Parts: sequence; structure tokens; C-alpha cells
Amino acid sequence: MIRPPKDYWAHTLFGDPRRRPRVEQPLRALPPRASVRFRKVREGVRALKHVTEQVVFLGTTWKWVWMYEVGGRKLAYLHPMEKGLSGTYVLTESEERALLQVYGVPGSVRDAVRSGVRAEGILWCWMNLPDGTAVKAFVDVVRLKHELLARPE
Repeated sequence: MIRPPKDYWAHTLFGDPRRRPRVEQPLRALPPRASVRFRKVREGVRALKHVTEQVVFLGTTWKWVWMYEVGGRKLAYLHPMEKGLSGTYVLTESEERALLQVYGVPGSVRDAVRSGVRAEGILWCWMNLPDGTAVKAFVDVVRLKHELLARPE
């Protein structure tokens, strides 16, 4: 099961609700290797057509996150942490079925789906992003979600 450790959210890099971090701030504030991973995720997700990036405060647990949307629909969130980086992507039931039917979906993505938390019809899937393989898997699942949203219903 993939879930953040119990005290994980206590180590969010940007926690003060009164001080919005600048979009580029994690590039300087994260440890060097995590900074590279943050840059790669941002570049991969922002390269998708019509994707917007916002830094938003999402309450006392997640605090400040980098949120990615297309047409007002949520794609993913990045969580800069004191010692690393993680991300969350969201799936409807139909997106979840489509994702799991794709051949070659990395085990880390499948594990995140299996361990996800469902709330109001949306599956919230958290992934730690400790290396380039995890970054690629995360960007790939966001790219697939982007493609699914672009399909006519």
C-alpha cells in the first residue's frame, strides 16, 4: 500500500498560509536532486496543451501545492517537501478503468491507484517522486489523463 508516512504532511516546504510561494521558488528551496525532479515534472506537465499551473493553498494538511488543470479540470498536484517531492493525481471511475487497461502502466502508478482515497467519486492517488523513474511514471499518467479529457464524450 502506498500512503504517505504518518507525519509526512508536517514537513511541507511551504506551510505559512499568509505567504504564497513564487512559482519557481521550489527550484531554489528543494534539495538539489529534488529540485531537478520538480523541474522535470513541471516541464512535462506544462508541455501538455492548454495546461495551467497555479500555486494554491489547500488547507492545513497539504498547505501550498502546485496545481495543474486543463479547462478547469484537475490533472495533478505537486507537493514540495523539506527533503523531497511527491505528487497527487486525480481520476474519475472511467479514467481509472481506462488507465488500468493501458498496457505497461508502471507498478508505482498501479500501486497509487490501488491505495488511492476515493472522495465524492474522485480517486486521489499519491506518489512519492524519489527518482527519475517515478517522475516519468507520474508525468505519463498525467499525460494519459490529459488525453482522456480531450476525448469527446
